[in-house]
Amino acid sequence: MGGGKPPPKPYMEELSLLVDARNALYRAIYAAKAERHRNGYHNIIYLLRQISSWIRQLNPTSVHIFWDAPRKTVWRREILSTYKDRTNSQYVDDITEDLANTTEVAMELFKYLNLRQYSKKKMEADDLIYAASVTLHPKPSIIISSDSDMMQIPYMVSSSKVYDPKTLIENEIPRHHPAMMKSIVGDKSDCIAGYYGIGPKKGSLLIENFQHLQEFLELKGRDVYHRNLLLTDLSLCPKLMSNRLYIQRIMSQSVCYDKDKVKETSKSYKLLGFDSEFANLIPPFQSLK
Repeated sequence: MGGGKPPPKPYMEELSLLVDARNALYRAIYAAKAERHRNGYHNIIYLLRQISSWIRQLNPTSVHIFWDAPRKTVWRREILSTYKDRTNSQYVDDITEDLANTTEVAMELFKYLNLRQYSKKKMEADDLIYAASVTLHPKPSIIISSDSDMMQIPYMVSSSKVYDPKTLIENEIPRHHPAMMKSIVGDKSDCIAGYYGIGPKKGSLLIENFQHLQEFLELKGRDVYHRNLLLTDLSLCPKLMSNRLYIQRIMSQSVCYDKDKVKETSKSYKLLGFDSEFANLIPPFQSLK
């Protein structure tokens, strides 16, 4: 999304930070790859750097980490078998092993860093983040993710904001419902095809005029529109109520900070760079609840 608002002054009221884990992991892994010749630090160091900086800048009272179910198992694959299928992409590095290894370390380490973690069978992080935003409303929440699907959340939930994970600039709320736009034009990044010849400009014109949209769908058929809406509109997740109950249960549980367990975990996984970076990475987590 272009433009946006600068980060606000630290919140004085209760504020929840909702982190798209896989999105953050991608940036951490690529940052580690870029600097590996210089220090050889483990990927987790770069992930912790990100989260620590977000805590320092935004001063949340709680941090929530959301994990995707394995891509091949997500419920949207039952509707569209090619959904997010990047096996034939020549533009995406294969970091499968890095993702798996870093996820394992992160999930274990986060148990002792005052963080709440969420993962649910067949659910993507954005399904759970939407459920969390709705559950937390009207209390404020900030979503950290560059996934364009997240932008529909502040469009529908006024207490929620989405921040660019690199600059921490608040993304502007889109003019049109993002899911409605994608239901017509598709989403190439997720391998979702739209209507032939319809791009963002023509799509906007159709969405702005209900009569024209209905005429277009009568002419071109509604199947693509309905399929894409189900794939992209987070409020249509068939397990939304179940997800909300799951979110409420995890949020009601207490979390802990255990310095000794953190260090023990770092040693068991032989996390290069952890000890030297500890004083910069870990203190922000102590004040969370």
